Amino acid sequence: MIFGLLTFVVFLVVYFYLVSYLHWQIENELLNSIKEFESLYKTGGIDALRSEFLREAESEGAHNVFLCLRTPDGKVVASSGAGACRYLEPLKPDLMNSDSDRPVLRTISPHGLSHKIRLVAKEMEDGYVMEVGRSLKNNELMMERYRETFGAAIFVMITSGGLIGWFMARKAMSGVSRVTTIASRIGKGDLRIRVPYGGEGEEIRALVIAFNDMLGRIESLVKELKHVTDNIAHELRTPLTRIRGLAETTLIKGKDVSEYQELAASVIRESDQLIAMLNTMLEIAKTDSGINEMALEPVDLKKIIEEAIDLFMPLAEEKDLSIEVSLPKGEVIIKGERHRLQRAFANLLDNAIKYSLENGRIEVSLKREEHGMVLVEIGDSGIGIDEKDLPYIFERFYRGDKSRSTPGSGLGLSLSLSIIRAHGGDIQVESAPGKGTKFTIVLPVES
Repeated sequence: MIFGLLTFVVFLVVYFYLVSYLHWQIENELLNSIKEFESLYKTGGIDALRSEFLREAESEGAHNVFLCLRTPDGKVVASSGAGACRYLEPLKPDLMNSDSDRPVLRTISPHGLSHKIRLVAKEMEDGYVMEVGRSLKNNELMMERYRETFGAAIFVMITSGGLIGWFMARKAMSGVSRVTTIASRIGKGDLRIRVPYGGEGEEIRALVIAFNDMLGRIESLVKELKHVTDNIAHELRTPLTRIRGLAETTLIKGKDVSEYQELAASVIRESDQLIAMLNTMLEIAKTDSGINEMALEPVDLKKIIEEAIDLFMPLAEEKDLSIEVSLPKGEVIIKGERHRLQRAFANLLDNAIKYSLENGRIEVSLKREEHGMVLVEIGDSGIGIDEKDLPYIFERFYRGDKSRSTPGSGLGLSLSLSIIRAHGGDIQVESAPGKGTKFTIVLPVES
């Protein structure tokens, strides 16, 4: 009972830590967004803001973002979509700060929506009121997952603890003392620490294992949140700098409509690349942390590989590459998500073609191994990978010296590895400069 109460205290500490972090994160996003929209409104007016609202809704999803601009009397003049503003209650004059430069933050529960919205509102210099809201659905689902994980863990711990009985109380108290010490350190934000194993018996050992597993899950979620935030902050600088440079150059030198049209096309291309990069980063983070539960079903791996080869065959023919295929007879059934596996193998085939020289050769093979595994090998006769780069090629955004001149985001191999590991498999690589590269994918067969 005491151990259960202490564990519940730890849950509350970690829970409020996560809530505080997510709250801080979304407020920063909202304040940055309204600052950008205000700047756009000042320079481009309502039409520019209306177009940006619609693009933002298309990018983020109309159910995730709510953008609205109202006249002083409450009339909607720009929004992120039909009906978006009806969920945002107009801000009452007495709720506005005396200093209109400071935005008002609040959380609302709109009628007709199952999730709350975090909203920031600000009065513009001309009296118009801009409102930027984001759905708290993802945050609420994450906290729900955390509560479910903890609930299962504490159930196991309390059930196991009840079997110890009064005759193990003395030993059990020493275990509780250790947990209390660790819990106090966790409460200070140190999620890396774990409860050490002692000699209090199998029941306490089971509780400690469950407790450590729960902490590992929490740490993984927080790490992925921080990793994605850091990556976005770092990797967005270069494309945003390019966009800004194009805009400044055009504004300084542009004299006709064609130059502005070229700028718009360049901005669209850069924006599409940014959106694709962000979506890939989020998919990797969700896959690695286990947030995205996969709907596993029997799939034919042989057919997936054949479809991938057919898809990339035109690209191979453009470079006069031959693709030699060795597949077994009959189906090769494994449990997995078809579209995720298709994406993983597509990335590997794309790399093989991209880094192969003209008139080269690509070899693709699939074979059954012992102990219920299948082996897929994708090899090329391309430029190869330096030995110093091999340990890092699966890291996000890592690109070797030889690959920097080739278009790409540096996320393809990271995504492929995340998908394969989520299916219980792994990827190994062999390569030498000038001799080509071979990726070996190991996956479990459906039992």
